[in-house]
Amino acid sequence: MSQATIRAAFETRLKTWADAQVPPIPVAFENVAFTPPSGPYLRVFILPATTTSETMDTLHRGYKGVVQVTIVVDLNAGSQKAQQIAQALDSLFPMPGFDYSGLRINMTSPMSLRNAQSEGDRYAYPVSGNYRVDIV
Repeated sequence: MSQATIRAAFETRLKTWADAQVPPIPVAFENVAFTPPSGPYLRVFILPATTTSETMDTLHRGYKGVVQVTIVVDLNAGSQKAQQIAQALDSLFPMPGFDYSGLRINMTSPMSLRNAQSEGDRYAYPVSGNYRVDIV
């Protein structure tokens, strides 16, 4: 078990959901070539914190971090589409969590829409939530 497994849990779940939308929503993954399309797309970031061990025998591993999905829409298109996607992301990564390949991903905070910012001809809405995975 590692941060790579946690990343796969979030990225797989997000990609499956995005591909099922009509029309599908493209997803940009960290350090993977991506050409931004016209229309909305998502950028996903997994921001791990320091791994901890809360037992004297060091068998416990506590993996914590933040999952951030940035919703990118056309400039001057309004916020309705981004807000709909943000709401869907909160359902996709629910509290208290979800399972992936026998691993429990605990969401310790709900997915929350942050302040949007202009990016040239686009507008970006970050949505993030905290996660924790404990392995004993």
